[in-house]
Amino acid sequence: MMTGRRYASGLAALVAVGVCGVLPGVAPCMSVAVSGAAGSAGGGRTTVADDSSCTTKKDQATLASDQSAKPWEISYANTRASSGRATGAGVTVAIIDTGIAGGDRQLAKNVAGGQDFTNSGGKYKVDVDGHGSMVASIIAAQPSDKNGMVGIAPGVRLLIYREAGCNVSGGNDEATLAKAINAAVDAGAQVINISQDGYTANAALKAAVLNAYQKNVLIVASAGNYGNSQATDGNTNYGVNPVMYPASYAPYLLAVGAASQDGSVAVFSETGPYVGVTAPGANVGGIFPDGKVWYDNGTSFAAPYVAGVAALLIEKHPSWQVGTIIRVLEATAGGNGHWNPSQGWGEVDAAAALSADPDHLTGLFGAGPNADGPAAAKPVQRGVVMVPQVNAAPAKTAVNQRKGAYIALGTAILIVIVAVGGMAIARDARRRRVTT
Repeated sequence: MMTGRRYASGLAALVAVGVCGVLPGVAPCMSVAVSGAAGSAGGGRTTVADDSSCTTKKDQATLASDQSAKPWEISYANTRASSGRATGAGVTVAIIDTGIAGGDRQLAKNVAGGQDFTNSGGKYKVDVDGHGSMVASIIAAQPSDKNGMVGIAPGVRLLIYREAGCNVSGGNDEATLAKAINAAVDAGAQVINISQDGYTANAALKAAVLNAYQKNVLIVASAGNYGNSQATDGNTNYGVNPVMYPASYAPYLLAVGAASQDGSVAVFSETGPYVGVTAPGANVGGIFPDGKVWYDNGTSFAAPYVAGVAALLIEKHPSWQVGTIIRVLEATAGGNGHWNPSQGWGEVDAAAALSADPDHLTGLFGAGPNADGPAAAKPVQRGVVMVPQVNAAPAKTAVNQRKGAYIALGTAILIVIVAVGGMAIARDARRRRVTT
């Protein structure tokens, strides 16, 4: 029995968390190595997907017909209005992906450093696949008069770790992914976006995830794109909804599924006990290396949406621990404290998360990560909550009328008391006269 294997080209690649589209005509994405026995520290190689299944503008993505329009997922987030004008300023976000288009003005401004893990001569400000640039744009694209794209957290600092891709000779394996995570943590990242997955558990990768969590670094990872039979990898026998890594290392990271524009879970989005939340991942817009907005599908693009919102939370609440950030994102999501394996705790609600008080959050009940208890234990509210009634202040005329009535009543009572007292005195006087 083999303890490791090579991925064939095509859908065999690890589903880049959002990079891959799993609908017909949508690239499944780049792969990340997943060979090696489950739990082993060894890393296997993957053969990158061929050009026909890479996420590039010439293959599966669709050029936006109206470049001036803001992509729906950015408008939907509405984070500027709900975050007190937070932009993620001062927060460092690492992206472990295919690199970034270093010459693009909307993307390059935020890049503060990075590293190449693909044997590409140390070049990390290069993206021949397009995936990393699109992910980066959802998080941090600067506004431009050339298109309507702007990132959810345009004020963040970006660290770019070029570790994967269809057109590189190195990387694309779990051991290298672990190294990139550790490098990002050491460089001061506060959020790490990973839009790729593998099929096999790996000790080095798990250790890197745990190290990040223990050092208060939030990893946001895509849940994977093999959610239905039309999206499965025909070159493997893993079938529908295979367990994906690093996504399944929740609760030490936040695994993100994809939601459609109508709020439903995208058909390709994977289900599983580690899914924490969903976010826009179907027909979402982002910038490719040509500087134009293109639309694509995948959990790869849902992850950076959540990473951007997390950066805004950290800017507003720099003292929050990673566990608190995950809890807030899950408790304020659209599931209202209910969990299921496809949507997790629900679709992320940026406005609700940014206005949340961690001491007064909805309880989480279900089989998902970070649950407070089983679904059956969720408190049930019965009847109508009693609301204290506060009467409106009376008009001045009414007050004067009431005062007059009270005075008249008091005077009448006083007269009665005096009269009764006088009668009693007279009676006693008569009695004394009689007995004298």
